[in-house]
Amino acid sequence: MRPLARPGRTPALRLPLFAACVAAALGVAGCSDGASKAKEAPPQAEPIAVSVAPVTSVTVQRTADLVGSFFPNDEATVAAQLESRVVWYGPDMGDTVTKGEVILRLDDADLQAQLREVEARLVKARADDDRARDLRAAGVMSKTEAERMGTDAAVLTAQRDLLKVKLDRTIVRSPLDGSIAARTVSVGEIAQVGRPLYKIVQDEPLKFRTLIPERFASFLHLDQEIHVGIAAYPDKQFTGRITRINPTAEEINRSIMIEAEVLNTEKLIKPGFFGSGEIVYDRQSPALVVPAAAITTFAGVTKVFVVKGGKAEERIVRTGVATAGERREIAEGVHEGEEVAVTNLDRLENGAPVTTTTADPVASTGAPAGS
Repeated sequence: MRPLARPGRTPALRLPLFAACVAAALGVAGCSDGASKAKEAPPQAEPIAVSVAPVTSVTVQRTADLVGSFFPNDEATVAAQLESRVVWYGPDMGDTVTKGEVILRLDDADLQAQLREVEARLVKARADDDRARDLRAAGVMSKTEAERMGTDAAVLTAQRDLLKVKLDRTIVRSPLDGSIAARTVSVGEIAQVGRPLYKIVQDEPLKFRTLIPERFASFLHLDQEIHVGIAAYPDKQFTGRITRINPTAEEINRSIMIEAEVLNTEKLIKPGFFGSGEIVYDRQSPALVVPAAAITTFAGVTKVFVVKGGKAEERIVRTGVATAGERREIAEGVHEGEEVAVTNLDRLENGAPVTTTTADPVASTGAPAGS
């Protein structure tokens, strides 16, 4: 009969089997950890070939945007100065007139007749005054009677002069050089005193009025140059110079009204036109520029990739003016002398390894540009 094993002890035959199982389990675990570590290690990224260009310093021309309207340099509403019938008019809407040119005539027949009568009476009155002077000197005529003769001649002289003034007012002349904006009467109509007959505008040169934000107040001065365009001629730029600066600012929008004189020799601009353009406030302002190709914008974020130590460094930037040679100012985000990537930007990300070649050099001076 086989003796029973004692409780709590492992039979001798089972020990080798147990050790083998433990070793196998540990081996499997070790293999599993090694495979996991090998899987987690990222593959070495291949460097991305990019062309780079340096951040350079240039001088640019600073401008501020402006919008406004054109006004006549001068304008006049010509009105009747006496009541009479219109017998003739010359220029009409759109015609050009010169200062002093006859543009309308009123009926003067009654005034001419009155003038002839007064002149005849004046001749007699002057003859009577001469005789009275002689009689007074001879002591034949009293002083009072002689003075009455002289007074009659003076009154008739004044009446004659008044009639001549009225006759002159039957001839209506242009008070300035300009163009006819409106004619409001026709032949045969009775012109009442004060009734408008013509509206004349001086359209060469023109006034351009615009509001400038108060932050530019320190840059404004008389004779400062502006450039304005109009919708009718989008390819043309008109140059003007500031002639007036309002001494007060608009409280509602914190802006200053300025007025500039704009030449209009070709008569392309009409009073009342809307204009937009820019004002030059700094001609020699320093700026840092990079090739425009180095700048990317996505979802409202503008950035460049600065290459340092063989890696791409993403920089969020604020751009400024455009300059010659397809370059763009970087107002914030880079420093002079740094290099930015200009190719393969779609493959770059922050920290990506790169190999570099030099792009075409960027010149050290920039053409003036507006901000």
